[in-house]
Amino acid sequence: MTYRTHTVFHVKITLTSRTLRAMLLKCQKEPFLQQLTSRVISCHEVKKGKKKHYEVVLEDTIMFAEGGGQPCDHGVLRVVPSDVSDIEKLSLTNIKVHDVQRKLGTAVHYTDNSVAVGSEVNMEVDWKRRYDHMQQHTGQHLLSAIAEQKPYNFKTVSWNLGATICHVELNTPSISDEVKSEIEQKINSLIQSGRPVTTKVYASKDDQGLSSAHTRGLPADHTGPVRVIEIEGVDENMCCGTHLNSLAQLQMIKLLHTESKRGNTLLYFVCGDRVLKTLQSALEVQQKLNVLLSSPPELFASMVEKLSKDHRTARKNAEKLSEELASLHATTLLNSTDKVLVVQRPTPDSEYSLTLQRDMRDACEKRLLLLTMGEQGGAQFVFRGPVDVVDKLGKGLAQKLGGKGGGRDGKFQGKFTDLAMVEDAVQYLRDNFE
Repeated sequence: MTYRTHTVFHVKITLTSRTLRAMLLKCQKEPFLQQLTSRVISCHEVKKGKKKHYEVVLEDTIMFAEGGGQPCDHGVLRVVPSDVSDIEKLSLTNIKVHDVQRKLGTAVHYTDNSVAVGSEVNMEVDWKRRYDHMQQHTGQHLLSAIAEQKPYNFKTVSWNLGATICHVELNTPSISDEVKSEIEQKINSLIQSGRPVTTKVYASKDDQGLSSAHTRGLPADHTGPVRVIEIEGVDENMCCGTHLNSLAQLQMIKLLHTESKRGNTLLYFVCGDRVLKTLQSALEVQQKLNVLLSSPPELFASMVEKLSKDHRTARKNAEKLSEELASLHATTLLNSTDKVLVVQRPTPDSEYSLTLQRDMRDACEKRLLLLTMGEQGGAQFVFRGPVDVVDKLGKGLAQKLGGKGGGRDGKFQGKFTDLAMVEDAVQYLRDNFE
C-alpha cells in the first residue's frame, strides 16, 4: 500500500491512498491550528428549556465536537464583512461557542446569537481548554496501553476526562500501590523519551491496513474514514479525538487514587499542566495545615490521629455530661407540681433529649412535657404526654409554634423557627389540658 506523509502545524498525519479526507474535520487534520476562516452553511434556532440557542454548521471547523470521551471545544466566531481583505487588522464582535456536538457526521456549534447563512466567519478555539484536553487524552492512550501490557493485562473498559482529574476504568478488581507506582514510572520514562505521536487515516473500517493495527475495536455501525492514533512502538488505537504530536508535550503523568466499581477499578490520573495545578493545590493545603497543626508535613498524620482520638474522648465525656444533666433536670421536674413541664435548651442534643424523655416516661402518663432545642431560625421540639392528649393537641401545638411535625403513641415532634412563639404554645397547652 502506498502512503503519503504530510506535516502540518507540527502534527504528522499519515494518509492512505484511499483516504476520504473531506469527511474529516480540520480540528482532526490539524489539531494545533488555533484559528480558521470558514463559511456558514446553516443556522437554526433551538430551545433548551426556556433559553434560546442557535445551531450553527460551518463548511469546516477547528472546534472539536464531543466524542471518544473527550469534551467539546469552546471558542468564538467572528463574522467577516465581505469588503474586508485583512482580517487580522479587523476588530470583530465575538460570538461565543459554548458547545459543539456531532450530528450525522457534522459538527454543530451552539451559540446564543444567530449568524447569517453564507457569511464568512473567523473562528478561534479556546486554546487553553483544547491543549489541556489533548494532554489528558494522549495521556489516557499511553496509560491504557501500558496497563494492557504484560504482566498487568488490565484492559480499559471506559474513561472520563473530568474538569480537574481524569480516570480510566480497568477490568481488574484492585490495583496495588506497588503496581500503580510501577506503571507510573514506565509511563514517565516513555514521556521523557519524547516518542512521536502520529495519526493514520484509513478510508473505512474494511481497509486492509487496519488488519495490522493493534486497536481496541470499532462500533459496528461506523461508516467513513477511520483514524488510528499511534504512539511509536507502544500503541495504535482508533480515536476521533485531538492529540499531541510528541509524548514530551505530556510533561509527566501522576497516578492518583483508585475506586472500586462493579468489580472493576477506577484509576484516577492527571497529565501535563494539571500535575502542576494539583501540586500547587496540595502545597496550599499543606501551608494551611502547617499553621493549624503547628507541625511539619511529616507529622500531619500523627497529629490528626491524636486530634481525632482526643475528639472521640471529648465527645464521649460530653455525652455522659448531657445524660447526667438531663437526669438532674428530670428530678427537678418530677418535684414540680406543674402539670405542663417546659424545658428549653440552646442547642440540639440527642443524648440529653433521650435521657430526659426516658426519665420522664412515667410522669408523662399524667402530665405534659414540652422540650425545645435550638436557636432562633432553627429549632426542634418534642411534646410528650398521655396518648389521647398528644393526639388531640399535637397539631395545634405545632401551629402555635409556627412549625410542622408529627407523631404517635404519646409523642409528637417537629421543627420551628421562632423561639418567641414558645410562650404562646405553652399557654395553649395549659388552656387545653386539665
